Amino acid sequence: MDDRWTPVVEDLRERFAADTDVVEVEAYLSSQGYDRRQIGEILSLLYSDTASVPMWDGAVLARQAPLRVQGPHERGRFTAEAWGYLVMLGGSGAVSLHDFEQLVERALTHVDGRIGLPEIRALADEGGFDDSSTGGDRTQVH
Repeated sequence: MDDRWTPVVEDLRERFAADTDVVEVEAYLSSQGYDRRQIGEILSLLYSDTASVPMWDGAVLARQAPLRVQGPHERGRFTAEAWGYLVMLGGSGAVSLHDFEQLVERALTHVDGRIGLPEIRALADEGGFDDSSTGGDRTQVH
């Protein structure tokens, strides 16, 4: 675990139950002054070593596959929010391990520069994995 976030993660584990809706945890972190990148890192650490992953609707699903970490060639390309979103999709069961890898590969191949949350959501939406995005916040990915 990243040593700088250890006290924050420990505080969150004491403050929130394991089945707490991730939106509540995110709102709390935002109220404490953390930015989106930091919140993504903290949430990734908070849920990376637990047996279950909280979902947006508050339901808890057991993780079927091991947690996928970034390779050296991926670290500089994905933002923390984009990678956290991918991990959330994989942990929720919305995408299989194979589909997860396909999303990562498509992002690396078709997106120039940094891969952010809008690009990942567009790819997931095109693949039928995320229908929560609306036409206004979609990014065109070639």
